[in-house]
Amino acid sequence: MPIDQKKRMLVPLGKPRQPSVSARLLVAVLRPPLLVLGFIFGNLYRLCFGWLDRRVARQNEQRFADDIRTQLSFLFSEHGAQIIPNEGTPFPPGFDGAYVTIAVGTLRLRFVRGRDDFGVRAASEFAPQDWEDFRLVADNIGEWDTSQPRPDSYSLETFESVLRPRLAGLQEALTKDRFEATLNRAVTTHNESVDEYAAKLRQSGIVPKFIDPPRR
Repeated sequence: MPIDQKKRMLVPLGKPRQPSVSARLLVAVLRPPLLVLGFIFGNLYRLCFGWLDRRVARQNEQRFADDIRTQLSFLFSEHGAQIIPNEGTPFPPGFDGAYVTIAVGTLRLRFVRGRDDFGVRAASEFAPQDWEDFRLVADNIGEWDTSQPRPDSYSLETFESVLRPRLAGLQEALTKDRFEATLNRAVTTHNESVDEYAAKLRQSGIVPKFIDPPRR
């Protein structure tokens, strides 16, 4: 059973205004040399300072991995979790970001940290490129503790209380026989929320645009 595609939507912020003839002419004249200059200076920067960006990125990643080992120590001490390479992620990441990917049984967890940002995605060892938001995958596995922050705003410091009671269920849900159904339920939940939001936008006079999903 193939994994369904997630709906993607663009929300127009206002009616686009047609640029004047002089503005279009100015863009046509300036765009080629600016593209050339951007290409030249971009490559010069990478040649001169790319090593520094990579060094800082490795340091950020190591600090993030150490924080995860501290805050989620039960994964390593009780379940034999291992940190594995971040396949398919940009390096160095932008905005001082960092990725850390963990394998624990059939479950793969990818932690992302940026400027005042924290997120977790989940995948199966049998589909390591099909990542879904952790909340979508975990929605059907256990009840959310209402005394904790909302599921879409948890932090690394509070994530153990969310993950620990669901870990066994997540590992079972992402086995070879069940991972496709589990990921499809997550996609269905996402698509339903997108449809609901689109309906509200239309009621307010805004017509959203759906984007064709990328081919897997």
